[in-house]
Amino acid sequence: KVYKSKNNYLDINVIIPQIKGLNNNKQEKIINDKIIKWTQLWIGDAKGIADEYFKDNPSPLISYQLYARYKITNRDDIISFYIDYYQFTGGAHGITNRVAYNIDVATGNELKLEDIFKKDFLYKDVINNEISRQIKKDPDRYFTGKDGFNGINENQNFYIKNKKLVIYFELYEIAPYASGISEFVIPNKIIKENMKYYEVL
Repeated sequence: KVYKSKNNYLDINVIIPQIKGLNNNKQEKIINDKIIKWTQLWIGDAKGIADEYFKDNPSPLISYQLYARYKITNRDDIISFYIDYYQFTGGAHGITNRVAYNIDVATGNELKLEDIFKKDFLYKDVINNEISRQIKKDPDRYFTGKDGFNGINENQNFYIKNKKLVIYFELYEIAPYASGISEFVIPNKIIKENMKYYEVL
């Protein structure tokens, strides 16, 4: 689905995915509608601010920008993909928000991180220990203390890529802007035996 428009102060160039072919048509529509709603709200918020500001001010030397593209990272038992939403509204740099979706092909349900593991597996402890280990290898990239990594949450961002689980954190969530979106690839050997989706990893 494409949203494109351009004027003297705002350039919108947004392409988002829509899912087709799931067995569960109802869930397919729910997810597609969710993607559209998030995107339209994001565009609407930025457009509203720009329209209001430039109604009484000259157009900027560099147009405000809304740019989005998606990447499919897994197509097996779980469909994984993410959309990177980039927004520039002046200043030193723009901001990218990454929104990932992980969908059970069999049921059409959108999955949370806990859903991909067996019930009694202490996945948070295992993943927290692994992320902490990786951070210690390059600590200067990350914030420390209460602003740094303090464990994954109930709605933790993740996706599956190349048969690996990837945990990620948004810009500024645990690290400065220069570090980018922080991603941690979790080794299969520490989680695979406790996965519900054996064909994924």
